[in-house]
Amino acid sequence: MSLSLGKAGVRTLVALLDQQYGSSGVHVASVTVDGPVAPGTDFDPDDIAEHYWQLHTQPRPLWDREALHAGRS
Repeated sequence: MSLSLGKAGVRTLVALLDQQYGSSGVHVASVTVDGPVAPGTDFDPDDIAEHYWQLHTQPRPLWDREALHAGRS
């Protein structure tokens, strides 16, 4: 339960920061990892890093506020 409350707080913070600063060119987003991070697993740090890179390189009109890493598909 406490993890869910923290995640809700992060999502709310991202939404508020995006609302306040998004029009100024600040891309605010979060990456949620749905599993234990460990090299060589479905939650490999290199795979997770791809979400950050995708958020970083998104064209401004297509900015996402959240990415979910649920493991390899």
